[in-house]
Amino acid sequence: MSKNEELTEEQWRERLTPEQYSILREKGTEPAFTGEYDKLYEPGRYKCAGCGAELFAGNAKFDSGSGWPSFSEPADEAAVEK
Repeated sequence: MSKNEELTEEQWRERLTPEQYSILREKGTEPAFTGEYDKLYEPGRYKCAGCGAELFAGNAKFDSGSGWPSFSEPADEAAVEK
């Protein structure tokens, strides 16, 4: 178990913004077409706001028309999709 998995919900609330907490811990989402990364297509890496793990490379991003960032593949083959 990683150190991040051992945090209490109170510790997660202190670490994350209310929006991050909702998305990362309660399976929430932001409204479509409103996120700061929806139309961002610059080189770089997308990392988890909770644990810092790399999730996606910027060159794997594409416009799916869904209003949320979409990627053709995860940064690491060990990534888990839900």
